[in-house]
Amino acid sequence: MYPRPIISTLQSPRVTQPDGAWTFWVGVPGRFAADREVAGERIPLTVQRGVDRTQEPTCWSDRSSRGSPSPGWLGQAGFALPVVLLLVALLTALLTVGLTRAANDVQIAVASQAVDEAIVVARSGLQTYFGSVTLSGCGRARRPSDGDSVRINVTGGYADVVARVVLRPADSLANWLYVVRSTGRVIWPAMGATPVGNRTVAQFAEWQSGELALPAAFTAVNGLNRTPGGSGQLHGADEHGTSGCPTAPRRSLRVPAGVPDLTSYDLTGNPALGGGAPADIVTAARIDWAAVVTPGRIAPDFTSPQPDDGTYPIQFVTGNGTLGSAGATTFGRGLLIVTGDLTVLGSFVQWYGVVLVGGTIRFDAADQRFDGLVASGLNRQLGLAPPVGTIGGDYTDIDYNSMYVYLAMRPLTGFAPVANAYTEHWSTY
Repeated sequence: MYPRPIISTLQSPRVTQPDGAWTFWVGVPGRFAADREVAGERIPLTVQRGVDRTQEPTCWSDRSSRGSPSPGWLGQAGFALPVVLLLVALLTALLTVGLTRAANDVQIAVASQAVDEAIVVARSGLQTYFGSVTLSGCGRARRPSDGDSVRINVTGGYADVVARVVLRPADSLANWLYVVRSTGRVIWPAMGATPVGNRTVAQFAEWQSGELALPAAFTAVNGLNRTPGGSGQLHGADEHGTSGCPTAPRRSLRVPAGVPDLTSYDLTGNPALGGGAPADIVTAARIDWAAVVTPGRIAPDFTSPQPDDGTYPIQFVTGNGTLGSAGATTFGRGLLIVTGDLTVLGSFVQWYGVVLVGGTIRFDAADQRFDGLVASGLNRQLGLAPPVGTIGGDYTDIDYNSMYVYLAMRPLTGFAPVANAYTEHWSTY
């Protein structure tokens, strides 16, 4: 049985038979040489004219040699494999690129989230540092040293805060300028203890010592007259009783004009002093009254005097104010600021802390006592002329007490951020 013949259309011309049939010389492929005595032997193939050959198998082109086949069905089958391999390689490359890009997108999203959280951690650490004040044994705030650093644990991680002195005035009581930077480090428990992101923010801030340089227990910048009767005491010596904490004594009274008759008053500390320009007295006391009365510069806790609850809040009264009420007993404490006049009423009034009044203080209570510091007539620094105050006709007791002063000024002690001096792009080296 011969293998399927290959018609040689190129090398074997057809021969027409007498009966109209076509005869071709057919070559048997060399790979079937085992079935024939001689490989490549030609045998005649006769095809009858008019015979339906549609059911016959399609013939192949002749192999002219044992080399590569001529173009045809076999050539197409051999070409498909490289195409398939090329397509598979192309799809693999596209899939690899897609997976790599997806992985990069996920990594970028995670990194962005970590940086955003690091900013929050850094801000939290910065605000915590600004709100923390180290106190001495006498309750006085300690100014941070240059290079002061602390690690603050907050929700989501921790912040490393460092404060550097930028401007150090010659006056030790003046405000020092710092730049405080906070580096927030984010901790994700699932990723271990190593921070997954960090960011540094910085804020310029002034250190406020909270010191009041008022020269006397009672500083009446608007002047003071004496009315008949009455008594009391004006103590310029520090009455803070803790051993080792009292400060240098102050004057009992400071006025810009003559000192009134105080013969019925008990006086301690340095002698009362009169004379000098009213505005200069305020300036020497390191009080910027214009800044104090500017809205927004001081954030008060209350806008009217409050009953004593053991705390030392800021109570800011715009215009005239009243401390106490007729026939009542009143206790209060903290920092009381009144931009206008202050009237003291009641059978007994006791205040612990600092009282700063822009206008005149009217001492109309039967018994009024102040432990800390008191000042009136501060509007003189603004060019205004509040009327001269009076003392007498009742009992008035004003004693300098450094402890109550520090407690009342504590809300204004510490770092005060400088406006428009914050950045989230602080370089670290």
